[in-house]
Amino acid sequence: MAKINNIHFNNFRNFTNYKISFEKKLNILFGENGCGKTNILEGISLNSKGRGIRNSSISNLIKKKEHNFLIKNNLEIKNNFFDIEIFTENKNNKFKKIIMVNEDSSKESIDILNQFISFLIFVPEMERLFQASPSYRRNFIDRLVFSTKKNYNSLINKYKKFLLERIKILQKNVIDNNWLSQIERDISSLGLEIYQLRHSQINLINNNLNILKNDHNFQFNLELEIKDDFFNIDLSFEEYLSYLIDSRSYDKQYGGTKIGPHRSDILGIINNDFDASLLSTGQQKTVVLMILLAQCNYLVNCKDINPILLLDEIGSHLDSNNRQILLDMINRFEIQFFLTGTDKDLFSFVSTKAQFYNIKEL
Repeated sequence: MAKINNIHFNNFRNFTNYKISFEKKLNILFGENGCGKTNILEGISLNSKGRGIRNSSISNLIKKKEHNFLIKNNLEIKNNFFDIEIFTENKNNKFKKIIMVNEDSSKESIDILNQFISFLIFVPEMERLFQASPSYRRNFIDRLVFSTKKNYNSLINKYKKFLLERIKILQKNVIDNNWLSQIERDISSLGLEIYQLRHSQINLINNNLNILKNDHNFQFNLELEIKDDFFNIDLSFEEYLSYLIDSRSYDKQYGGTKIGPHRSDILGIINNDFDASLLSTGQQKTVVLMILLAQCNYLVNCKDINPILLLDEIGSHLDSNNRQILLDMINRFEIQFFLTGTDKDLFSFVSTKAQFYNIKEL
């Protein structure tokens, strides 16, 4: 089981010097808007690759009028303790996040950290997951893929880089055909891998939802699927590459690549009948919690990964269905939870199981 024992902020967001210790199971942070609840979750999430739950630029994480931030926390993984330091490095006015594990910033140490720590995240915008843009839904699924495949972000970034490079080449007066052909081969290879990983992730969610509904009375049936006119499970590298070559003229005029996983959408089908975009805000929250429950089940029981859940402003729209799913997650898995809300009373249904923190008082 991975857990955060404590965290200490220096010049991070609204915190000048702030330390807080946590329980191994259920931690509930409450207080008025703007007190720093989300900032605490964001600081915790920086233990993993990337820029945290808000995906903010590193420079925006530094407290105003300060030059850098420092986060220290103690992480426990399978009864082993690790002192983690996260701080900024400024080179040529470009800020970079640095992580040190027991005063070691080597790739080997960071790889060990990434191997054992995994976050699952809820943020308030997810209550409109199926009314948001397709890119938001793609990013949501990509976060779930990343929870087990830690090089996935690099794969996505390489794919995007090659897409931009291809368009630049196509729009030049003189085209380097050898370079263009190699770029298109790279796009085809990476695009296929992204398609397959997303397809596999969606199948895992659907399969685990089917497993869980045997002893969980979900409000409705949910099935996720990829909406993409180009992708099919039998799509080959040769077909992908041929399509890219054939669409060069169109893509040059269009200014982008019209096929590939960057054009996909993720649909949620409710009761084999209608799209999840027709659900209310509270019901869409139910869908997201169902997906997180299914992902937890997969990680814990199939991958021997104990994720840490960061559920920001989860207290709103918690009807009986959402409380049931949340309680199921808490009771079913020996994992660490961080929940935030504006009022302690929002979490009265877990009061005997939780440690509460009034952020204003702290």
